[in-house]
Amino acid sequence: MTWKSPTPPAWVVNLNGHADAVGGARELVSLDPEELQTSARRSTGLSDFGGDSWRPHFDAFIEALEHDAELSVSGRLMARTEVLRALRQRLLLTELWRRDPTILDEPIEAPVFVIGTGRAGTSILHELLALEPANRVPLTWELLHAGETLGPDAARARRAGNATHSFWEQVQPDFATMHHNDGDEPNECIFATMLEFLSDQWAGAYEVPSYSAYMLAQDHTEAYRYHRRVLQTLQRRDRRERWVLKAPSHLAQLHTLFEVYPDARVIQIHRDPLKSVPSTISLMATLRSMRYDEVDIEPIVPFISLGYGHLLDSAMDDRDAGRLPDAQFVDVRYADLMSDPAGTLAAVYRSIDVEPPADLAERVTSHLSVRPKGVHGAHRYALADTGLDDVEERARFERYAARYSVPNES
Repeated sequence: MTWKSPTPPAWVVNLNGHADAVGGARELVSLDPEELQTSARRSTGLSDFGGDSWRPHFDAFIEALEHDAELSVSGRLMARTEVLRALRQRLLLTELWRRDPTILDEPIEAPVFVIGTGRAGTSILHELLALEPANRVPLTWELLHAGETLGPDAARARRAGNATHSFWEQVQPDFATMHHNDGDEPNECIFATMLEFLSDQWAGAYEVPSYSAYMLAQDHTEAYRYHRRVLQTLQRRDRRERWVLKAPSHLAQLHTLFEVYPDARVIQIHRDPLKSVPSTISLMATLRSMRYDEVDIEPIVPFISLGYGHLLDSAMDDRDAGRLPDAQFVDVRYADLMSDPAGTLAAVYRSIDVEPPADLAERVTSHLSVRPKGVHGAHRYALADTGLDDVEERARFERYAARYSVPNES
């Protein structure tokens, strides 16, 4: 494996160096689970987190943070911030729903979910679908601060949402070459399921293998029900014709998704796995480099390669056997989206029984002109850097590539 962790900025190195003087980063930044809850209660003046279903997941995650790998000072600060934010939002949402229980009567009808493996084009497809005013997408700041979107603190919450992703890029500038985002951009459902502490955002950004294993054994139904309640809350602020949502992690929870959203439509985008696998590994390792002094990609590689193979095969099997509603899926090739974005998008709309907007081509062209690929620099990655063998990986995904006529990008 030849992947190299990106060099952190000097200020991050200096910040993390403070730990040497006091016996380690945990001496500077507490992640004590009870103190975190006390801090969240104190900062909001509230005490009800809304049931106890989240607590075992929270405990498993905090335990993994403390024992699976040694967080840097910057990593512990980010972890403390993200955990406190999630706890605060649970308190604020519980109080919001107590004051106005009719929020939870809001209908969420036929939501559209964009899915696929990581780095397969789900983000750009979601962005392009967001150009249509009738489509309601969750914005980053709304997902991070759902409990503050309907009150007087909404403007402050929006500023905080923008600051969050700006900070990520300041801690590790290479992140901007991989994924564009800010507070006013659409974002993934993992930032809603974070509030149940059962989310790929926790498992992906942190080196927590025990929590990842814990997640695999859990029923995610309550996390998806909480996701629905978040959408009901955001819908009070801005209602459109349909929700358009996105997360690669839905690929692992399709049965749960359809249990909570039985009328959902799923748009699955398909890309050459020999591109998406190493790109995902690089992204995950870079996210972790913001939080750890040393990043080991060795455990990430099989987790992604074998995991993607299993998820794609399972989805095909379940659709073929009728265990998933195949008629509610729309299949899109990444290659087609890249070569003819407006035409491909028009076909997607027709597949979900929606007439394409008359100005679709103009909207797509305008959006892509201000968001050219590589504007923040090239994301450089290669399968060879991961230690994976080209021939073995081709064989692993042969059935999938044949099923959806996925072109070889190498």
